[in-house]
Amino acid sequence: MKLSSRLPLMALVGLLSFGAACVPRATGPKIRVATATPQQLADAEKEDQVWYEFQQGDVIPVYFAFLGVSEGGSRQPVVFRAKQHFWFVTFKNGPMQISFDGKTFAGQSAIQSLIAVVPRKDGQGGQLGWIIYMGQGNPEAELKALIEQQSGAAPAQQ
Repeated sequence: MKLSSRLPLMALVGLLSFGAACVPRATGPKIRVATATPQQLADAEKEDQVWYEFQQGDVIPVYFAFLGVSEGGSRQPVVFRAKQHFWFVTFKNGPMQISFDGKTFAGQSAIQSLIAVVPRKDGQGGQLGWIIYMGQGNPEAELKALIEQQSGAAPAQQ
């Protein structure tokens, strides 16, 4: 085989090698949050990458805190219930990622925030509703179904 006929093959192998190098790998420890021991959580603080696992049905207390241009938070935890198996992947020097298979990272649209400003019931100003969507589905459709469920209305047919 001549060198000129091998160039496309070599280029393809090079691109595939580069692509494989860019695929994130599960290199840190995996810790199931619902059953983690204090020692596991302390040891995780020393790691560059940690995969925090949530299994379907896990219920975890969550506290909220606001920093930066706002301040505040919750004094009591809210309920965080896993509807499916997933991982939060933290990095010492990078933003948190989410994984739905324990191997690869989901895209940026896998975590979204929606803030609704609505009037307070007492008529004295407004209040915030903060919705955090994590998943691979359709956040608008899920929100619409939730609102219909809460209002007692029958879901719309599509």
